Amino acid sequence: MDKILDILKNQWQGVIVGTVIGGIILEIIKILPKKIPEWFKKVGNTWFKNKLQKEIRRRVNEANEEIGLPILPKIELEIVDVVRDIRELEDKIIIPVKKERKPRVMAEIIYLSIDRGFLNDARRHIGNMLTNSIKYIVGKSLITRDKPIDELSDFERETLRHFERKMENILNDPEIAELAKKEELMLSKRLFKTVLLQEIFALGERRLGTLPEEECKEEAIRFVDFLCDIAQKEKYEKEKGEEPPLDFIGKYFKVGIVLIKKPEKNTLYPHLNAVRNKVKMGALSIYILGLGRNVKDVESDFVKWIDGISKQNYPDWYVEKVIKYKLPKSVTQKDVPGICVIFRHKKWISS
Repeated sequence: MDKILDILKNQWQGVIVGTVIGGIILEIIKILPKKIPEWFKKVGNTWFKNKLQKEIRRRVNEANEEIGLPILPKIELEIVDVVRDIRELEDKIIIPVKKERKPRVMAEIIYLSIDRGFLNDARRHIGNMLTNSIKYIVGKSLITRDKPIDELSDFERETLRHFERKMENILNDPEIAELAKKEELMLSKRLFKTVLLQEIFALGERRLGTLPEEECKEEAIRFVDFLCDIAQKEKYEKEKGEEPPLDFIGKYFKVGIVLIKKPEKNTLYPHLNAVRNKVKMGALSIYILGLGRNVKDVESDFVKWIDGISKQNYPDWYVEKVIKYKLPKSVTQKDVPGICVIFRHKKWISS
């Protein structure tokens, strides 16, 4: 009898175990049709997000290195399935992403990043018109990387299309559009990134803790006109019969420009004297720009001279940064190397 009971007990335990395992299997079978697609979707979204994030970071890093400024905040993406209001959590931009609309997503991210994290300290001091025109040029430059329209990939063209649609209401303002045209001209001659953005960023640092003033906003517009005249130097000379001024000594901007285009008597001394004169005139920031074969001379002899002479005769001056760039093909039909040396007075932050 005991043996029979043991056999029945074992069989019953087997039935229980089998029932439990069978139940688990059934539950797994019920869940799998739902979970497998979710898992594949999650993997696909992660791959898509990483690819998009890599592309955005590459463009932002290139732009930051070229300008020498952190023009955009760190961008983190999150894939979400439900449509909801776009929110910003610290430095993370959360945006609904649909894989079939990648160019639109890229345009949205660039638009939001510039809108929320670009020149935040300077905006109130330069006014909405100049802020919006600069945002458009910076966003367009990030998308195209300053290439001519006919050299853009299909992805870049579609991204630009969606970005311009986002900016349409702003660009319909004729004054903003006119400023953007001037800045595009400056961009083609590399005065936009190497000079204008540097000074606007510096203005934000100088004006920290102060209230906006209309006088400052008006002077910022005049500074744009000043740089635009230099960018279209040949046209200015033809219309005015003289070279455009290379010094802007105002209340909020005190800037001198030195253009090194052609060697003069195989020496850089005339340009060195130009730097001295701009110091005497009251400039607090001097931008020395060279092109083509002069890049090596500027990078070596000029920078060494400035560094040495500043320690001896101008102890309050220093070389802040050296920016290397290339003029776009649309201007020269070939890549032409360029360089910009930024020479600053220590009071640039407080004057």
